[in-house]
Amino acid sequence: MATQVPGFTSLAGKLKLRQVDFPLLLTTLLLIGAGLAALYSATYQWSPAVFRKQLVWLGLGVLLALGMASIRPSLWARYSKWLYALNLAALLGVLLFGAERKGAQRWLELPAGFQLQPSEFAKLLLILTLASWLARNRELLRTPTGFFLSGVHMAFPALLVFKQPDLGTSIVFGLLWFAMVYLAGAPARWLWLTVLAGTLGFYGLWHFDILKDYQKARLVSFLNPEADPQQSGYHILQARIAVGSGQLTGKGYLHGSQKNLRYIPEQHTDFIFVVVAEELGFVGATGLLGLYGAFLYSIWRIMVRTREELHRLIAGGILALFTFHLLMNVGMTIGLFPVVGIPLPFLSYGGTMLWVSLMAVGLLQAICLHESPVRI
Repeated sequence: MATQVPGFTSLAGKLKLRQVDFPLLLTTLLLIGAGLAALYSATYQWSPAVFRKQLVWLGLGVLLALGMASIRPSLWARYSKWLYALNLAALLGVLLFGAERKGAQRWLELPAGFQLQPSEFAKLLLILTLASWLARNRELLRTPTGFFLSGVHMAFPALLVFKQPDLGTSIVFGLLWFAMVYLAGAPARWLWLTVLAGTLGFYGLWHFDILKDYQKARLVSFLNPEADPQQSGYHILQARIAVGSGQLTGKGYLHGSQKNLRYIPEQHTDFIFVVVAEELGFVGATGLLGLYGAFLYSIWRIMVRTREELHRLIAGGILALFTFHLLMNVGMTIGLFPVVGIPLPFLSYGGTMLWVSLMAVGLLQAICLHESPVRI
């Protein structure tokens, strides 16, 4: 018996290894590599410490991803009410004790100069808790009461994030809810009514001056950045110049002139895609978008192959999260969307977003490891 245990353990390990989603793993590793290369180029001249901090975040993020992969997703569903309460408590703690930077109170201070942004974790927690609620109340969702309660589930954390203020992240919350209730089978007429209500609600935010002045200025500058080229339109104009100067093949890695002169605003965070476009040109930028496309496709494969409703909703929420971040970040850097401060997953500097991205990948692998049928 003693000699059979190691063999059995080895066989179990091999079977588990066969259930790992290798396309997701490979595209994640390639995106991490691309992110480190882009971040080094964006920061090596003026702040090498930024790159070193990101390496620390990355090491810890890999451990978090492995931890998430080892836990059955059903365990998160079992404690979803506690996770929801933790989410609200963390966001409320930011409003009470958070550090303020550039007029926004979004971060919690950590030792050694590190900062944590709970609103990024809140996205993943919303996916987990909303997926659990929808899986338990699928029939209720098709009633007006259930549809309304699902919206309330999203609204509380979204309002706390909007209060920080963080318009971009609160928009992501709404988009995540919309995508997940659609996947769960919410009636189409109610979804269209939600779009109408959202449009009217945004008009109310503008008309009654609930939006901050700088938020309004960003939206106005999106339509006409030349009207205020030194302030609200500066980001869009400089990004446009840098992207256009990259032309077909770019100026070469580490040789972006707009980047080296630091004309690109927030070039290591929200506008890091501009660094790639300037230095690697249309070819490099398209290649990066193709890599993101392969990454999203691998998530979609997991979503459509899973057999359990909870897993399908979690995978769908994660797919929506990465898709919205990609579209909104790249769209705002090339002038298709207003500047709303949405980071680019795996590329933008920021430990919290990197952690959340890696944890999401770990959660997807957990779905594969703990559900996929073993084929020998």
